Amino acid sequence: MSGRIVRCVLGLLIVALAIPIPVRADSLPEVVAQHWIIMDAETGQIVAERAARQPVAIASLTKVMTAVVALERGALDQPVTIVPEDLIGESSAGLRAGQVVTLRTLLYGLLLRSGNDAAMAIARAVGGSPDAEDPAARQRFVTWMNAKAVELGLQATSFRNPHGLDEPGHVSSAYDLARLTRVALADPVFVEIFGAASYHGEGFSWRHTNRLPERYPGIIGGKTGWTDEAGLCLIEVAERAGKTAIVVLTGSTLAAWYDDAAKLLDYGWTKLDRLTGSADAERLFDWWWRRTEDPVARGLVVRTWLWGPALGPVEWEAYADAPDGKRLVRYYEKGRMELTHPDRAVDARWRVTGGRLAWELLTGWQQIGDETYVQRKPAAIAVAGDPGNPVTYALLGTMLAAPSGPADEPVTARLFPDGTVVHDVELARYGVRYGAVFRETNHSVASIFANWLEQRGSVWAGYRLREEPLFSPWIAVVGYPITEPYWVRVPVRGVEQDVLVQCFERRCLTFTPANPPGWQVEMGNIGVHYRQWVQRDRGVLLQNLSRSS
Repeated sequence: MSGRIVRCVLGLLIVALAIPIPVRADSLPEVVAQHWIIMDAETGQIVAERAARQPVAIASLTKVMTAVVALERGALDQPVTIVPEDLIGESSAGLRAGQVVTLRTLLYGLLLRSGNDAAMAIARAVGGSPDAEDPAARQRFVTWMNAKAVELGLQATSFRNPHGLDEPGHVSSAYDLARLTRVALADPVFVEIFGAASYHGEGFSWRHTNRLPERYPGIIGGKTGWTDEAGLCLIEVAERAGKTAIVVLTGSTLAAWYDDAAKLLDYGWTKLDRLTGSADAERLFDWWWRRTEDPVARGLVVRTWLWGPALGPVEWEAYADAPDGKRLVRYYEKGRMELTHPDRAVDARWRVTGGRLAWELLTGWQQIGDETYVQRKPAAIAVAGDPGNPVTYALLGTMLAAPSGPADEPVTARLFPDGTVVHDVELARYGVRYGAVFRETNHSVASIFANWLEQRGSVWAGYRLREEPLFSPWIAVVGYPITEPYWVRVPVRGVEQDVLVQCFERRCLTFTPANPPGWQVEMGNIGVHYRQWVQRDRGVLLQNLSRSS
C-alpha cells in the first residue's frame, strides 16, 4: 500500500490512513502466479484468466478431488486404521501407525492440514481396505478420481495419486480446478470442512494452512498447495454482499501467493459486484455490518459493538474527489461507512472506509476531499460518559501535541476539564500500560486497547460463524492514535466513574473498568456525535445568515 501525508493542520503533523493506489477496473491485475482464473461460483462465468487451460502440476490442490470422491463413496463415521504405508512424509496431519480414526477426521486432516498421510489413508479406506494396507484399493480410488474428472469434463486433468506430490502425468489446470471447486461447493459437508478455521477431535488439534482469512474479509474456504514443480498454489473462495468468487492460481511464490489471491479477488469484485448507486452501497454496507454486528445483535456472542445500529439510510455526501463530487455514506452509532470510488478496484480491506471522524471532531477541520477541508469549531460534545459532561472532543483536541508516555509504564495520567493533567499513582491498579510509539503520529496505544484491537471473535463467513480477527486490519477501522490515553472522571448512567479514553484518527475508544466483561472496552458513539457536530454548525450558520438579512 502507498501512504500519503496530509497537510499540517494546527501545527501538527497528522498522517492519514494509508490508502492503496486503486487498480483500474479495465486492466488485469499484475500477479506473480503463472496460471490463474477468477470464476463466478454461482454461474460458472469466467471473470478473467491467464494461461488457465494449460495442464500443470497442482500439488495439494489435488486434495479437493480426493475429498469430493471420498464424500461421494465413503461414510463419514467409517473407522480407518492407519498403516505405515500411509505415512509418506512431506505435508503431514501427524497420523501414527496403529491409530484408528474416522473418515470425517481424516477429511479435516486432508483439507485443513493438507496431510499427505490423510490422503493415503482416505484413498485406501474408501477404495475398499480400511483396516489394512492394500495398494490395489488405493489405486482403485485414484481411478475413481479420474473417472470423476471425465464425468465433469475436466479435459486437462489426470491424477496419479490422491495427495498431489509431483509425479509424471499428474496434472490439471486452473480452469479445471475452478470448475471442480464449484461442484464441491454444492456439498454442505465439503463446505463445512473446507471453510473450517480449526478442528479438534479424536486427539487431534489442527489449524487450517490457509492464512488468507486472517487478512482478507469474506473468505469462506481455501486450499493451499506447493511442490517444486507446481510452485505455490491456492484455491480461494470468497463471498461479498451475496456474490461468491472462486480464484485458482498456480506457479506463484511464497512471498507472493496470498497477495496474488487478494489482487485477483479485488479485481473480480469489479466485474461480479458492480456498485452503481445507493442500493448497491446499502447491500455492501449491510454485508460489512453483518460480518461483525449480527452475532452481537442476535445474542450469539457477548462483546461490544464495532458499528452499532444504523442512524438512517444510505445517502449521498459531497466529497471533492469522488465521481461527480459526491460519495455514498451511511452513518452508524459508532462510525460512518463510505464508498468513495465505486468505479475502482481497491484492496478489499479498504473498499469501505470510515472517515477520519475523530480527527475532524478534535481539530475542527472537516475533510470534504482528499486535500480539501472546511474550518469549523472543535466539537464541544462529550467523548465518554453521559451527554453534557465537560470531557469533550474539543478538550482532547488540545492534547494532540502532548508527548507520548514511556513504553510499558502504567497509564496514570488523569485529564481534568480545564486541560490539566495530573499523574495519579492510584490509577496503576487498573493494570493499563503505555505501548510503543507509532512514528506516524508520535503516540502510543494503551495496552488495554491494543489487546482489544488484536482480538479474534465470531464473524459471519458466508452462512456460518467462524473465529477470525475482528479487524483486518484495525488501522482500517480505527486509524492511528492521535492522543495519548487519559483517565477521566465522568458520569456513566448517572454514576461518577473512572474511564480511560483515547482517540485515534477514526474512532475514540473507552475503557470502563466497572462495566461487565465484554463491555469494558467500547467504541465511542462517534457517528452520533459527528452528525450532531455538523448539524449544529449548520444551525449556527443559518441563524447568522438570518440575522444578517
